[in-house]
Amino acid sequence: YINFRCKSLYISISSRLHHVHHPKTTIHHHTRVPNHHFLPPPAPLLLAGQKKSSPFWTFEYYQTFFDVDTYQVFDRIKGSLLPVPGKNFVRLYVRSNPDLYGPFWICATLVFAIAISGNLSNFLIHLGEKTYHYVPEFRKVSIAATVVYAYAWLVPLALWGFLMWRNSKVMNIVSYSFLEIVCVYGYSLFIYIPTAILWIIPQKAVRWILVMIALGVSGSVLSMTFWPAVREDNRRIALATIVTIVLLHMLLSVGCLAYFFDAPEMDHLPTPTAAPNQTVAAAKLS
Repeated sequence: YINFRCKSLYISISSRLHHVHHPKTTIHHHTRVPNHHFLPPPAPLLLAGQKKSSPFWTFEYYQTFFDVDTYQVFDRIKGSLLPVPGKNFVRLYVRSNPDLYGPFWICATLVFAIAISGNLSNFLIHLGEKTYHYVPEFRKVSIAATVVYAYAWLVPLALWGFLMWRNSKVMNIVSYSFLEIVCVYGYSLFIYIPTAILWIIPQKAVRWILVMIALGVSGSVLSMTFWPAVREDNRRIALATIVTIVLLHMLLSVGCLAYFFDAPEMDHLPTPTAAPNQTVAAAKLS
């Protein structure tokens, strides 16, 4: 009996010592550990991926539109020069970060390319004429700037308004933002920069071939970009939209060629001189 009581006492003491040396076990059963999966993320992570917007009258507001690196600009220029059938320019190059840096400087470069090439073309045509005196036509810069920038901004604005209107009528139409449309139009004009430089060649056949090549490349970019946005619409409306886009693009290229390169320069044509007999007769009458 004494041995049995000693063994019972030893087992009881050992059990208590076991609980004392393993406090985590008792705490685990009596303490509620919070579940970290339901805790809110830290404050900085809540705003991750969100850009801080500034008022539209500040410089920081417009600075975001020029937040693009050189690699992206060159990649978008390459995409505008090498259109791939079935590839959407907005989805491949623009959708992640549309910019105004490329379109702005492409339009500015195109303006000076058209104006300078038009002056040089006029000079080469009349080169060698004794009665011709070259005078730089600075008005071509302002006219080219008005035409190019009006086309690059007003046409996208009208197209954006039309797509928004059709989107309210047909629910499954793809919608583009105004900035995305401006970006597409701006980069599609890049091919006209080397084309305008080559327009200096005083051969009408060569000029028209260059116009057709540039129009085919840039028109393909616009057609393949905006066709997915209207193909779910009424068939006639969709085709009319694409035809209008291409016709306006053709009007720009053909109009620039006809006005800046093929138009006769009346201010610089040699002034006709009176015949000797007419001069003598006029002197006798006086």
